[in-house]
Amino acid sequence: MRLLLNQTATHIIEPAAHTTLLQWLRESGHLSATKEGCAVGDCGACTVIVGRIYQGSIAYQSVNACIALLGSLDGTHVITLDGLQGHKLHPVQQALLDCHASQCGFCTPGFVMSLVVWWLNTKPSVLSSAKAFAKHRHGVELALSGNLCRCTGYQPILLAADQLAPMDRDRNEDPLFELMGGYERCFSQLQTMQVHTPSSLSSIDIQTPAYQSPSSVEELALAYEAAPNTRLVAGSTDLALDITQGLKSINGLIDVSSVASLQHIEVHNNQMHVGAGVSLSIVEAFCEQRLPVMTHLLARFASRQVRNRATLVGNIANSSPIADTPPLLLVLDAKLLLQQGMNQRTIALKDFYLGYKQNALALGEFIHSIIMPLPLPLIDQAPAKAMQVFVEKVSKRVEDDISATCVAMSITIEDKMITQIDIACGGMAAIPKMATNTQDQLLGKILTPKLLSQVPAMLAQDYQPIDDMRASAAYRQTVTANLIQGFLKEACA
Repeated sequence: MRLLLNQTATHIIEPAAHTTLLQWLRESGHLSATKEGCAVGDCGACTVIVGRIYQGSIAYQSVNACIALLGSLDGTHVITLDGLQGHKLHPVQQALLDCHASQCGFCTPGFVMSLVVWWLNTKPSVLSSAKAFAKHRHGVELALSGNLCRCTGYQPILLAADQLAPMDRDRNEDPLFELMGGYERCFSQLQTMQVHTPSSLSSIDIQTPAYQSPSSVEELALAYEAAPNTRLVAGSTDLALDITQGLKSINGLIDVSSVASLQHIEVHNNQMHVGAGVSLSIVEAFCEQRLPVMTHLLARFASRQVRNRATLVGNIANSSPIADTPPLLLVLDAKLLLQQGMNQRTIALKDFYLGYKQNALALGEFIHSIIMPLPLPLIDQAPAKAMQVFVEKVSKRVEDDISATCVAMSITIEDKMITQIDIACGGMAAIPKMATNTQDQLLGKILTPKLLSQVPAMLAQDYQPIDDMRASAAYRQTVTANLIQGFLKEACA
């Protein structure tokens, strides 16, 4: 594999499947500015910037190096804090210095990199004046949502971001690229890597590398059929914890993120199709107008660094009872397109989960894409007959936290009567599960205060949650019932 490390083209021969980017940077690259804090992608101390060619330019994103597998960075531009050490400070570094925004300093490298990539990706018009920036300041908070400061120095860090506006600059002439030898040079080198990097699956034999990156669905299906016990990986935001926390060595992985046809997200016949390689950040942006309730939910999903790599399909395939997206996908009646070899089949998401961490995938079968019907907008039908969709995640922290319960509901009301209703919850059972009893008892009814008061009793027939470190069973049961009652009131209003 080859990558551009800061300003140096780097060739790596056969990286071990379980080598993380952070481990390689510190041990093999001898670049120690990137720190290891939590090793699970929670604290952001290890944040680096990763660039890939996307739609004719380089798209740069913040990434947690501690859970990014080295093999997945083939053909990318990896920028670390070491690469920012020039004869003068980058404007972001200068602002942090001026505002005394570093205390113990351990988290500071991660904050610098998150702010630099935010700076790169923010439109110049947003930073044209302090007044313009004030309307978009929440974007800074989102960019830093995956960076934790244990010294509680957030205020001066945010003040440093404020100081960056107003500042005129051209993205391609940013001081960062001066240190990298120029944006055009970076772009040219990445293009060369893409052209000359051969597919790792040009032949499948005993020489198959430990980290495989097929470039087509056919190659992916062939590789997985040949070695069905090999684990598939996309963003590695969950699998990497087996390495960093479980201390496991993984002999082989097949990465789906280089399969071009699995990177598509598009709408056909009012159905959204999301490929297995599409990141949550892309889904979040794509749904802002088409399915805003999904964008609302994903704003609570981990952090920007995690969403930049984690995929919607990965969140489904993980088969976790506390995954954030399945409840919403269930009430939207989502389906999965599965593939085994050259054969494909479609299965309803509600039939996919069989038990705790168990699903309906056969040996050698993988999720190709997710298909979800979109609620018709009000302009396409009478408001009285429009489906309304609600979702809410409850967790101890707003960002970067696992849910105690996640509740989703879709509902259609005609002439004050509930003519369609689907309710699904995560964190309430061994699998993400529909509240079938509650749905059945509400369907066809006119919502009255008496019926609303009976929701907790109905829900008790659907779920028997457990006590754990995130919440007690009683809390889960009560807050879930409260949310459903609130959704029903809002829908009827």
